[in-house]
Order: sequence, then structure tokens, then C-alpha cells
Amino acid sequence: MKGLFIPQLTAFTKNQRVDYVATKEHGAWLLEKGAYGLVPFGTFGEGSALSLNEKKRITSDLLTISNGKLVIPTVISNSLEEICEYIEFANNLPIHAVMISPPSYFRPISDEKMIEFYRFVCQKSLHPVIAYSIPATALRVPSSVVSNSPVWGVKDSSGDIALATEFLQDKVKVLIGTDRLLVDALKLGAAGGICGLGNLFPARMASVYRSFAGGKIEESEETLASVLNFTSRFLRPEFGFGESIAAAKAVSNLINPINLGEMRLPSASYELPEQLKSELIALAKE
Repeated sequence: MKGLFIPQLTAFTKNQRVDYVATKEHGAWLLEKGAYGLVPFGTFGEGSALSLNEKKRITSDLLTISNGKLVIPTVISNSLEEICEYIEFANNLPIHAVMISPPSYFRPISDEKMIEFYRFVCQKSLHPVIAYSIPATALRVPSSVVSNSPVWGVKDSSGDIALATEFLQDKVKVLIGTDRLLVDALKLGAAGGICGLGNLFPARMASVYRSFAGGKIEESEETLASVLNFTSRFLRPEFGFGESIAAAKAVSNLINPINLGEMRLPSASYELPEQLKSELIALAKE
């Protein structure tokens, strides 16, 4: 599992239902543009707002268009039984791994119990399990937990390169989840990235990894800088995850071919100012 994977956005209709057609088309477009694989139901995919049946339907849909590229579904749930039910469903499918965030409602959770949790779900899964560490919305999964669990590795969305370094020093495989840290993490030995901005620029974000893997480090850094420069026009430092995803979704609808609708309630959608819309459309064409 090396490369640039995209935690794809989920499309919703105006009546708050999943738009399965648009979600599938968006996934196909991301793969066509060079993504190494899809990671549905993560934070960008509003996975915590999706029902188990919705996740099952989308998983099956994406496998029809994956053409051998990796599909790594995410499970964000406070119900161990729901996690196990999805794993049982996925065991019969040609997915490549399942990414799981530990239940976080009754926090704090001791490292010992988190290790016990990952050992339990790994026994249930016929596919590799990736631990999902996202302290801002769920839990930080410490390196000591991952290195003492039979997981494949971790998606590190802490936003702290020191934590990614700690994982790698402990021989833990890392897929970095903070876009701005992609090249830095690759330099340290990360396997790749699961990067939300790939929803906007899949070809450019995939080329960041390809350039790096080909030894073109400076080119890799320049491409990532161009994406970050674009997103700085609408992503504000004070934004939380929900606001950032809503803004990214609004921009995706503006510059990309598939309309993904708005955020699912109760998350708020983001309204781009008209002047900013014109500016972003012009920049996206450069």
C-alpha cells in the first residue's frame, strides 16, 4: 500500500440522501486522474454521518469502477458491533484493507484497551487493518499501540510531523493524512498519503508522490506548494475539520465535473463569495 490515496468526498442530494450515482462517478474520475486508490468514509467522506447500509452500497459501487486500484474503506463508529458487521461484509469483497478508528465517545481510553480493540478487529478481518489516528475528531492512536497490534500500520492525521516520525522510528508503516506534510513524511520513509485535497486536484496530488518516488524531490515539493497556494485562498487557519471539508466540497463543485451537493446535516455547507469563485476558476486552469 504505497502511493497517493484519496479520502473521497460523499455526494448528497438536496433531501439528505446519498447520491450514489455522483459518488461513484466522482470515484471513477479520481482514479482516471491518477489516484492510486480510494479511501471512502473517512473524515472527508463524512463517514461518521453514513449508515452501515449506505457504506455497504457505496463500497460495492466503487469496486465496480476500481479496475484493480486499491479500495480501502474506513469505519468510524462508536459501536463495536457495527464495526464487526462491516468487517464481516467486507471479508467477502476484493478490497485491499479496512481503516478503522477506535470508538471514541467514552474517552479517555487506555492504551491497553486500544491494543485489545485492534487485536480483536484484526482477528475478525480477512483484510489488513489500518489504524486511523485523528486526534482532532476522535482519538490519537499512540505508536506503542500500533507497534503492539497486528495492524498493517497507521494513517496519521495528527498534523504533527513529530508524531509521524515517532511511528516510523518504531518501524510502523505510515500513510500521512495531513496534505501539507506529504513530502516531509515521504522523506522520513512514509509509504504514501491519504490526502483530502486530492478531491480537488487528483492528478497534481498523485504527481507529488510519483515525482518523489522518481527522485524528483524538488518537483514534488513545487507541485505540493502549488496546491497549497491554491487552497490557501479559501481554507482559513481557524477552520475546523468540518468547515475545511465543507469549503473543499464547495470548491470541488465549482472546478470539477461532478457536483457532490452539500454537507449532510447537521454539518453546515460553505458558501463561496462570488469574487472568490471567479478567482478560483481562473487559478484552477493554470
